[in-house]
Amino acid sequence: MKKKYMILFIIIIYCLILKYMLHVIFPFLLAILFYFVMKPFIDYFDQRIHMQRHSIGIILLVVFYFMILFVLAIIVTYGFFFIMQFIKNWPEYYVNIIEPFFNEIMGYFHQADWLKNKDVLAYLQTLLQNSIFYTMTFLSQIMSRIPTFFFSFLLFIISSFFLVIDYESIKKKFYQIFPYHTLEFIIFIKNKCLKSLGIYLKCQLILMVICFFILWIGFSVLRFQNALLYALLTAFLDSLPFIGVGIVILPMCLFYLFKGIYLKALYLFLLYLIINVVRSLLEPQIMNKQLQIPSFLLLLSMMIHLYFFGLIGIILSPIHMNIIYSILDAKDKASH
Repeated sequence: MKKKYMILFIIIIYCLILKYMLHVIFPFLLAILFYFVMKPFIDYFDQRIHMQRHSIGIILLVVFYFMILFVLAIIVTYGFFFIMQFIKNWPEYYVNIIEPFFNEIMGYFHQADWLKNKDVLAYLQTLLQNSIFYTMTFLSQIMSRIPTFFFSFLLFIISSFFLVIDYESIKKKFYQIFPYHTLEFIIFIKNKCLKSLGIYLKCQLILMVICFFILWIGFSVLRFQNALLYALLTAFLDSLPFIGVGIVILPMCLFYLFKGIYLKALYLFLLYLIINVVRSLLEPQIMNKQLQIPSFLLLLSMMIHLYFFGLIGIILSPIHMNIIYSILDAKDKASH
């Protein structure tokens, strides 16, 4: 009975930490995860190069971070030139696209009799004010989180180096402190977490390929230049849990609305809906095939995790469900 209460207490503490302290410990969890991703490469070079293990790990980390900096530098450079080109062509965009669109909208408003009603005008004014307020609040929240993001990223980098250096000593301490069955359970949880994360990444890769072909066909039908490149970039962004396909397609819809090409904007919005429906239907099915967990429970778990833990819950859901099912399966086998 005491063991059951202890397990319940650990689960409650774990949920409270995820709910209220995840933003604090997230860089360290990411560093631990990143170490186990790098561990096979460290083991490989450790068997072939006569160097200290932590030195190999540090060299691999430095190479990886330089590659990330190189990619970020390319993205920032292209982004800078894109913004400069947009600012340079802004007068042309305003005269040829934005001003005609607003003139058309204002002409429609002047001809609409229902807009002469004072209640309707008051409602529209309130709606516009609230929209501006919420937009400015959202933008200010994003701006205020930028320093926190960079601080967390710096913590992740520093802790990843410390973990590479101190992992073996930490591992020895764990073996000295905890009894064998506790260590066995911790290793079991670690392996299940890594396996679940691998399955999640595999699922996202499959969905990314499917979405890529849908987007490629859609962009080709709409006669986009560089349809293959746009489809590849959009599919990659769609695979990221914190971004999604809307960050590319919805601004394109607005652009064609401003330009007056309403049919193309409608087709793009339908393409956006198709991608989201395909992901919603296929993701539980693919995860179920890999984890052997009913699709209904996976979808229910995903929604519950999304409500309690936010977007990170999408990743936590298959990990938790896989651990729970593995423990129940182990108990079922032990009882027989």
